[in-house]
Amino acid sequence: MPATDLVVVDIAAWWVTAVFESEGFDRPVLFDGRARAPSGVFQGSGVYTAGAPALATGLAHPESYRPDPMTLLRHGGPPAAVAAVLSHVAERTGRPAALTVVTAQEWDRPARERLEQAADTAGLPRPRAVSTAAAAAAQAGPGIVLVCVAGAAWPELTLVEGGRQLAASAVRAPGAPAIDEALLRVAAARGGTEADPDDWRLTREIERARATLGLQQRAAMLLPEPHQAVVLTRDDLAAAKAVHLDRLPDTVKLLLADAGVDRVAAVVQVGEDAQVSTALSDAGLAPAITVRDPHALLRGLTRTRTPPRRQWWRR
Repeated sequence: MPATDLVVVDIAAWWVTAVFESEGFDRPVLFDGRARAPSGVFQGSGVYTAGAPALATGLAHPESYRPDPMTLLRHGGPPAAVAAVLSHVAERTGRPAALTVVTAQEWDRPARERLEQAADTAGLPRPRAVSTAAAAAAQAGPGIVLVCVAGAAWPELTLVEGGRQLAASAVRAPGAPAIDEALLRVAAARGGTEADPDDWRLTREIERARATLGLQQRAAMLLPEPHQAVVLTRDDLAAAKAVHLDRLPDTVKLLLADAGVDRVAAVVQVGEDAQVSTALSDAGLAPAITVRDPHALLRGLTRTRTPPRRQWWRR
């Protein structure tokens, strides 16, 4: 395998995507021919494994599967779990000269140190941590950029300038359930069972249903035995989001006030979502640049990496 100059990896809540740069070209990392892999890890006998095999084992032994190791790491979880995911990526790229890891939010120093420990355990170089919002803002060029990420719980707004986060806020209606939790309640009511938001198998089914509803009007969702599958509709998803999106104009005003700015140069929306696009437009914002392909964010970071510091004897 040729030398790899840079690997950029996004270990999100359910999926890991990555690109690698080699000999001046950047390419998506393929996992058994697929453009992404499950981001969770399975722990057995003190050893973490990652990828599709870990998910398959986790479905049989759900108590030992961790679907979102990055969130665990951010809050003090074991670096070895994220190290397993990074190793899973590196097996397909070779050891890179540089590593960038995309994080859902900005991380504080202790969390970044745990990420560095995970990379070291995986035998990889010290990583540069870049938030999703900062990566998305790079798509719009200079100036203050408003980034909207439609998360599983509620949309997240972030103001970014020059790669630096100015302010961030969730678009959240007080007292209303999160979007994924609202859908889980609907599914549980239709299936005649109880909603357990702590069961990752159910939240994974919600994530799968939401992806399907982006393309179709209806989506089946499996419930634990002895319950049958239930059907969620695009109207269910729209209702779960609408209660929060109604707060978007006020959230934008407060965000601008917190950052001490009057206007933004551009708006970037991560993920294609017509309902979110309409809410952004109704808030009086400029038409959003939509980043549909998660690999596009990662490719952008291969072109904006910090150049290596020159050694004093080469100056």
